[in-house]
Amino acid sequence: MTATLEDWLGRIGIEHPRGVKRGLAHVRDVAAKLDILPPAATTIVVAGTNGKGSTTAFAEQLLLAGGRSVGTTMSPHVHRFNERIRIGGMDANDASIVGALEAVDGARGDVELSYFEYAVLAAMVAIRRAEVDVAVLEIGLGGRLDAVNVVDADVAVITSIGLDHQEYLGDTRELIGAEKAGIVRQSRPLVLGDRSPPASVLDRARALGAPVYRAGRDFGSEGRALWCRERGQRIRFAYPSERASLGGDPAIDQVNAATALQAVRLAGQVPSQDHVDAAAAKARNAGRFEVVKAGDATWVLDVAHNPDGARFLARQLRERFAGRRIDAIIGCLGDKDVAEIVSALRPVVTEMAFADTGTARGRSGDSIRRAVCEPTAFAGSLAGAMAHFRSRRDSNGVILVCGSFDLVERARDRLHLTTPAVDMAGRESVPLRERTC
Repeated sequence: MTATLEDWLGRIGIEHPRGVKRGLAHVRDVAAKLDILPPAATTIVVAGTNGKGSTTAFAEQLLLAGGRSVGTTMSPHVHRFNERIRIGGMDANDASIVGALEAVDGARGDVELSYFEYAVLAAMVAIRRAEVDVAVLEIGLGGRLDAVNVVDADVAVITSIGLDHQEYLGDTRELIGAEKAGIVRQSRPLVLGDRSPPASVLDRARALGAPVYRAGRDFGSEGRALWCRERGQRIRFAYPSERASLGGDPAIDQVNAATALQAVRLAGQVPSQDHVDAAAAKARNAGRFEVVKAGDATWVLDVAHNPDGARFLARQLRERFAGRRIDAIIGCLGDKDVAEIVSALRPVVTEMAFADTGTARGRSGDSIRRAVCEPTAFAGSLAGAMAHFRSRRDSNGVILVCGSFDLVERARDRLHLTTPAVDMAGRESVPLRERTC
């Protein structure tokens, strides 16, 4: 009997950064046997603490709007594994993923691969088989030792650098920056979405002779526009233009959109206003400042799970919902700096509730409430927190759900924002619940 995708996900393990410090020689050996290096004629590799998923999504849509065929990896998924592998802007189907996993398993011999390594290699197999023009590959964790880094990027992108996963990457921005700068290659361009990158990143680029393109100097956003430099002149693109904005505000923040625009230009595509409009209308990244109307309520779903992410989220909330009441449901894994996350959100949030996270590394809402000294706040199940705010909702208010992929995934389920994945045998696929974030 042919194994289903569900069978394979059970076989390759859980999503956890075990083995992250093992090095990449074994992954590179398997990739060489599969003949998937490079997975496409041109590759863009995207790393960063926050914003890398949104930048990847916008770059994908810019390239598609310009007539390029694109294969994309994104990590982690929110609901179904298929979200990690995209061909032509669409999630790969079960059959193609199973075929790719079978190829990886056949090539690995007695080499042990982690969940992440299986996932990345399978994505590259699927992308290579699709014979796309450009691969846009999102780093899962760090950079230097992430499985994606077996690919020599034609354009390396680092969106932001903040404190997260310190047990694996180091406990300062300089150390974390050095890990992320591991994706930079000799004489190939580096795009920095972080306006104040650590010296470790710039030093790495200088040592390799990699041209550096920096946000605020070489590209950026201003007002309702993106810009980049061409022969010393600023080229501006409305974001969104009047035509593109008919469907509402873009889902991708301007900083990340500008970073993607610069990366795509360096990958050989000259974007136009039409390309930007199309990307603004189509680029989506579930759970990343996702604004939805469900019933008669406005919800914002965001997987921000570190202090920098929470500060960025607070700025977006302030800009998008000025003058409106914002209530927040927050849930975090046990290794996250929940005190700093809550501190970043306090200035823009009227009332907070704390929800239990449901994974092995999860944390109860009550323990969060005690950690942040909010003794009167609601604490308990996600369902209870959602009901708590629904019952007392301001008709002009906003309900935010944030802090972990697990919490956002379950909130999306409760708001009926997704349907179950169905495998080739007609059975519902089971989403993987254990998260690294």
